[in-house]
Amino acid sequence: MFDRAVDPSGAPVPPAHLRIYYYRTRDIAAFIRARDGVRTEVLSHGLTPSDRVLDVGSGIGNLALALTGFLERSYDGVEIHPEALAWCRSAITARYPSFRFHHADLFSSAYNPAGRLTASTYRFPFEDGSFDFVYLGSVFTHMLPPDVAHYLSEIGRVLRPGGTCAASFFLLSDERRSEVEAGRAFMTFPFAIESARLHDRARPEAAIAIDEDFVLRSCESAGLEVKRIRRGDWWNGRADDQDVITCHRR
Repeated sequence: MFDRAVDPSGAPVPPAHLRIYYYRTRDIAAFIRARDGVRTEVLSHGLTPSDRVLDVGSGIGNLALALTGFLERSYDGVEIHPEALAWCRSAITARYPSFRFHHADLFSSAYNPAGRLTASTYRFPFEDGSFDFVYLGSVFTHMLPPDVAHYLSEIGRVLRPGGTCAASFFLLSDERRSEVEAGRAFMTFPFAIESARLHDRARPEAAIAIDEDFVLRSCESAGLEVKRIRRGDWWNGRADDQDVITCHRR
């Protein structure tokens, strides 16, 4: 059973235990800020009401709820957390049938250790060229480099030509790598692996900073043309200020 919290506008709010799991606080205002912030984010990348949207890592529905009064077509979310998925289906899809949520039972040492599938072989359950806009918020920050490359190839497959992808990362350049190694980042990434650094060797997907050159090469291989990189300040001590890459399908 889920509680029935709503925000002052009457929109549904995820139950307290899911807010704590995703945002480390039960404060409803924190979820509302996250919801409103992601709306601002996607609109800044050119999202239009006529777009079909894919939200990879849909979590507890902050982007979906941000778009219920905006999108004229459809939204599809993909999520590994079954309880978050169940809440989104019961609270969002039940009210807005064009907002659909799909379970990806993917292994993650940090977030889904019993998962049956691997991210490096997972095929998004959608036809080629199905979407106008793909969004990934704090997903690639929890994925190993080979998995990131595979996901980018899948994004290239499901985006229509000219479609947009916006995705956040902890990007490592030569300058940033030295700052991270000096301990200036908002969290430590002490363990170096090929093309990335890990926060926790025992649970690699807990948090991952990835080489920018690797990501750019992977975008190129996936048929994605990088249009903009917004540089965050995560590497200089500011929590939750990730880098965001905007790219278009050729």
